[in-house]
Amino acid sequence: MKNNIRFDLSDYLIHFFRDVNLETGSHIYLPEHCGFNNQHHACFIDAKYLLRLSLRSHKIFSSWSYRNGQRTVYGDSPVVCFTDMPIAAYLETGVRRLERNEKIGLYAIVLPKEQKFNYGARPVIYGLDQHNNARCSQGRNEERILDETALPLIEQYRYVTYVPGKIDWTHEREW
Repeated sequence: MKNNIRFDLSDYLIHFFRDVNLETGSHIYLPEHCGFNNQHHACFIDAKYLLRLSLRSHKIFSSWSYRNGQRTVYGDSPVVCFTDMPIAAYLETGVRRLERNEKIGLYAIVLPKEQKFNYGARPVIYGLDQHNNARCSQGRNEERILDETALPLIEQYRYVTYVPGKIDWTHEREW
């Protein structure tokens, strides 16, 4: 990293795995087949299982994330989420959030940020839906699609609604 004076910057992106309960309104949906001998047969998916699945498959599976029964990702493609918090900050934050029963996990894969950028990873764009005049429509498969005059479809996966409240997600510095 060229600017090595700042301790809040990192040369790495972290993809963490968390336990998932498919029976809640806040879960993930894996739209692709996980491969031979990698099927989960329960409503609870353990973070270690998801990490093992990625390691055995040599890839991180994209997914749709749901909060309160609604997709959190805009556009028509599932995503892989990363954070660019420094590793020490991620671990400290993760432990504290787990103590409060928040949705995070300490199992993670750490990858070089520059390499992921070259493969197409980009930081998210935070926006306020209630102050945005762009219309959002529902696609045939539950997609949340913004009017393309506000944000082209190819970039909509990066859009994250910023709703200040109990938890401020901007500290995750999502990619």
